[in-house]
Amino acid sequence: MVRGRVPTVIRNEGDAVREVIDTPIRGQYDTIVCGGGVAGAAAAAAAAREGARVLLIEKSVVLGGLATNGLISYYEPICTGTGKKFMTGMAEELFRLAIRYGPDTLPFEWKGLPEEAAGEARCASVFSPALFAMALDKWLLEAGVEILLDTWVVQTLGEGREVEGVVVENKTGRSAHLAKTVIDTTGDADLFFRKGLPSVTGINYLSYVAYVTDQKQMQEGIDSENPLKGKRWVNPGSNLWGKGHPEGYPTMSGVTAEEVTKFVLDGRAALFEKVAGQDRFSRDVIAIPTMAQFRKTRRIQGRYTLSEEDCGKHFEDSIGVATDFYYRDRLYELPAGILFHDDCPNLFTAGRTVSADGWAWDVTRVIPVAVATGQAAGIMAALRAKEGIEANEDGIRKIQEALKGQGVRLHIK
Repeated sequence: MVRGRVPTVIRNEGDAVREVIDTPIRGQYDTIVCGGGVAGAAAAAAAAREGARVLLIEKSVVLGGLATNGLISYYEPICTGTGKKFMTGMAEELFRLAIRYGPDTLPFEWKGLPEEAAGEARCASVFSPALFAMALDKWLLEAGVEILLDTWVVQTLGEGREVEGVVVENKTGRSAHLAKTVIDTTGDADLFFRKGLPSVTGINYLSYVAYVTDQKQMQEGIDSENPLKGKRWVNPGSNLWGKGHPEGYPTMSGVTAEEVTKFVLDGRAALFEKVAGQDRFSRDVIAIPTMAQFRKTRRIQGRYTLSEEDCGKHFEDSIGVATDFYYRDRLYELPAGILFHDDCPNLFTAGRTVSADGWAWDVTRVIPVAVATGQAAGIMAALRAKEGIEANEDGIRKIQEALKGQGVRLHIK
């Protein structure tokens, strides 16, 4: 008989349970990235390319986050909307990876991702989430990133100004992993929040996007010779603007287990109600999301907060650029201060949790911009871990040089 190790003493003290835990340390790293969505994947690869030893921790068993598990498999535009490619670096590299092994819907004039293209079509595409997820595995492992799946990050280590690593729970049990820098790409700013750093919660309409097909849809896929057109998205809930949100139904921040549970169960029930009464041979639900499809849950309040008024503004400390996925020719520079808070300078974030407000939060939460901020966070974390480089006036120049070395466009002009 095999006996498991039980290192925990738990006492019920009425209103709370007191735990005394011996947690083994299982590794030491330059950078730990917590969350394996596209922002976390970019951060991990970017840090590894700067020579850091990197651990990427993901709570599911599939990398890619909302782009894969969430079935939001649309790579938003990396062009200006006026015929010019704008975003470079990993924002472009992961676009190419997303469509390299599977079908795409990239407009003809943008095939090959040229620098310029005639017409009004934008440089964007639907992609296969499964093939992109598998491609991410290979891409990260080739970059030298160590990956730990099916693992929850439960807390940061360290009581001082800086974090010293993270505590995780997984099939092995509870363990600690030490690091010189940590990147929070949980999608919910969980580590910043648990560290007691300032954060802001958002609101979300009920949304539940799934893949559905029927005979007509399958025929369209055959006729077009494009499997992506053999299925379609169905969303019985709300669009981006709240249209379709059930009357009287509450909006949610999505930062509690109860809200996540309600959001997913109610969304799934709405889809089931929509399709259950149909002829069972007339259609099929091909895939349902394996994570909650929240858009904006919780984000950090960083050194700088990007706003819509910053559209077109120049920042000396820019670490990348962003194009507005909805409005044409609205371009942003991304200041370094949206990725961290001065009270904990070795903890960074990227993706939908950067310090951005209003419409700028929408601009920064989508795939290409999440990748861009992930790449920047990875480089900043690696340089701080290996060379002690801070995001101050002197350090930002070295950070920007490293970003340019990885192909990143830093400014609008």
